[in-house]
Amino acid sequence: MTGRLQLGLIGCGSQGRLLEQCGYQKAYDSAEAMLDNAAIDAVIVATIHDQLQPMALAAVTAGKHTFVEKPMALKAADGQALVDAANQAGVRLMVGYTLRFMPERILMKRLLDEGAIGEIAHVSAGQCISFSSDHWLNDPRHGGGPLFYIGSHAIDNALWMIRRKPTRVFADVHRPDDTRAEASADAVVSFEGGLSLHACTSYRSGCSYGWLDIMGTEGRMRSEWQSRLLYIHSQKIAAYQQPTELEVPLQPYIPALPGTAAASVVTFRYLPMWTAEMHEFADAINEDREPSVTGEDGVAFLQVADAIFESGRTGQPVAI
Repeated sequence: MTGRLQLGLIGCGSQGRLLEQCGYQKAYDSAEAMLDNAAIDAVIVATIHDQLQPMALAAVTAGKHTFVEKPMALKAADGQALVDAANQAGVRLMVGYTLRFMPERILMKRLLDEGAIGEIAHVSAGQCISFSSDHWLNDPRHGGGPLFYIGSHAIDNALWMIRRKPTRVFADVHRPDDTRAEASADAVVSFEGGLSLHACTSYRSGCSYGWLDIMGTEGRMRSEWQSRLLYIHSQKIAAYQQPTELEVPLQPYIPALPGTAAASVVTFRYLPMWTAEMHEFADAINEDREPSVTGEDGVAFLQVADAIFESGRTGQPVAI
């Protein structure tokens, strides 16, 4: 398929707001009615966590290429069922891990693949915010909690960088109230070859903070959320043999924003990454290839998440 895609959205916003702010031409009373429209080539599924998998499953079953927001599903088995359905339908499935489209993380990945810090020895990753409302994001019935909401980004980024199979998880999951989601989760994830990841996510932080720190046999790199800075210390690259902090520009790492782009003050900082995601989704469809963030990538996080929750419940390590 080449050319202009006809795109639909399954989301939580009001019909009027979507038509006014997002430029959609028509609103439907139900997802089923929209999916029956043969003119729609692809669908974005951006709804509450427990509705992501069933809505995305309906989209791929209807033969639509599908972009589904993270975490894609609440269990690895459900995520795999979605991947299998997309493969059977012959459509592309992409998972919305936006932090992969941060320019500093893209550069970090390239330097890592080029061997700038040697073999990876240890990784630390986390996403933490302050959150205490009665919003659905704190309701376990809807897949609330920091692990799915923000920790999924940190763990996905780490898995993307490491590219080895995780084998075991040992976790501490803090639940102050059985009627609410976890308040925090800390985990040590072991990988083939003796590599370990320490992952942290929390609603208990007094500020918003995220990080990805990679230590290798020849140096280290660090990137922090909402910062364009990349810290690098490399024994293999002459320019970085002293600790160096780089300010990474948007271009050439992600596409330029279109002149018509608009966002609120709160969301403007994320607009370049969202734009890059949508470019990648459309390009994967038009070029008939796998997107850079696949359904299998989504399942890989969910396998770790399953093990984190089980280890937190039992107090024992869990094999993956």
